[in-house]
Amino acid sequence: MKKYFLIAAVLFFTIDVNAQCNQYFKVQQGTNWTLSNYDAKGKLQGKTIQKVTEYSESSNGFVATFEVTSVDKKGEQTMIGSSKMTCENGVIFFDMNDMFPEEQMKSMKDMEMKLEGTNLELPDNLKVGQQLKDASVVMKVMGPMTMSFTIDIVDRNVIGKETLDTPAGSFDCFKVSQTVKMKMMMKMEMSSVEYYSKDVGMVKSETYDKKGKLKAYSLLTTYNY
Repeated sequence: MKKYFLIAAVLFFTIDVNAQCNQYFKVQQGTNWTLSNYDAKGKLQGKTIQKVTEYSESSNGFVATFEVTSVDKKGEQTMIGSSKMTCENGVIFFDMNDMFPEEQMKSMKDMEMKLEGTNLELPDNLKVGQQLKDASVVMKVMGPMTMSFTIDIVDRNVIGKETLDTPAGSFDCFKVSQTVKMKMMMKMEMSSVEYYSKDVGMVKSETYDKKGKLKAYSLLTTYNY
């Protein structure tokens, strides 16, 4: 279940520099927001709290670093980490290296690792029927045995528009569907639908198994600019 929410967490970041860089993302240093995570039956499983800790502007966009804190349904902290995103010429780039769980990276910190791949992109000009670029990352760990871990996000399409009412407000959203394939000791495949709205980024994320059954979802519950 944590993997579903981690993906949702990694896919929800924004920054206020050159608002014209990407209309779906608006934050500044100190901006914070919360995604509440639910199981398929709508029962709260925990929350992901995110806060922009650093950002710098450039002539064509920005770079942002944010803190990501996960808490369980009792409010107790279960994970804390950081991630990065970049905007260049209207395109948001999410760092695919951040898709690997923090605890997994820490367990292999003394090993030789090599990361390579293509970052996840979200352009400024979303429209229904649009096909978005795939993304992937491969982590190779060298030691007595060489291990390889991969994450691929494919079949990304803008499939519609929808208005969502959330505790953080009402938002007009574009819906982006995609397939996520992971190989970490064992293979896993699932699909997701993300709802993106102007200024606030991702408002909702739904995760489905290979058979199309809803497994979990995350919903924007607070947003403080």
